Formats: sequence, structure tokens, C-alpha cells
Amino acid sequence: MMEEHIKKKLDSFYLEATEQEKKALELVIDGVLRKQTKQNGSYIGGLLQTQRRILDNQTCEITIPNTELIQNALHIVHGGITATLLDSTMGSLVHHVLPMDKAAVTTEMKINYVAPGVGKELRCVATMIHKGSKICVTEGKVYRDDGKLIAHATGSFFMIDRPL
Repeated sequence: MMEEHIKKKLDSFYLEATEQEKKALELVIDGVLRKQTKQNGSYIGGLLQTQRRILDNQTCEITIPNTELIQNALHIVHGGITATLLDSTMGSLVHHVLPMDKAAVTTEMKINYVAPGVGKELRCVATMIHKGSKICVTEGKVYRDDGKLIAHATGSFFMIDRPL
């Protein structure tokens, strides 16, 4: 039975877990619950605790807390997480402007990392550069909570028919 298998793993984990490891597990569980309760549309959005705002047809913003779960061994946000935040924000903007029968996939993304991701939260702002009939080009910027730019990106998104 699956429930018993999971319970055994959790019991084993708790016997040796540090407070830091217990907090990390709590963040993971909270992320899954966010997806389950539809606070986020994906597990990765739930794990990152994304808060999305569409500001207008040209601008989207996503903020995430800077938790230990997304930090590398240097205690700064892992570059892959920053890339995911950029891709998610730029992609959310593209999906916002598409007709309901269309979706978009990332075809290219260029990122410049310019400062370490530290502080309590990260805020990514995406803007539309070009909306064509097949390709959208966007720009994204990630800021720390002190307002310092940590990364800049451009992304191209190819429009496809939305799967049924």
C-alpha cells in the first residue's frame, strides 16, 4: 500500500533529520499542497511559491521567496532557479496574450547573471518586445528585494495549437 510506504520513509527521515532538513521537507509539502489546492498551476510553481500578477498586456510579474530550498551551496539562489523564474514569467506573459486555442513553448533564452541572488525574495518582471503570428520575443529582469538587478534575459516563444 502506497500510504504505508510513504509513512515508513517519513518515519525514517524524522529519526535523523536536522531542523533545517525538516524545514526543507515542509517547504516541499507546502509546494505540493499549493498545486493540489490550485494556488499554482504546476508543481514547480508550487515549490517556488510563485505569486503571479499580470500588470497589462505588455507586462507580467512573478515573485518568489528566497528559501533555503532554492539556494546553492554558497547560500545564493541557484542559477537554474533564476532561469526557471525568468522562463516562467516571460512564458506567462506570452500565454496571457494568446488566444485560448494556442499555447507557446520556449525556443530560445539568453541570460546574463549580474549579481548574486540574496535577500528575502526575488521579483521578475517580463515585458513584450515583439508579438508576431508565430513567435513572441520577451525580456525579463530579476531583482532582489533591495532593488538590485541580478539577471537579465531575452526569450523567444513559438506558438503552437493547444493540446486537447
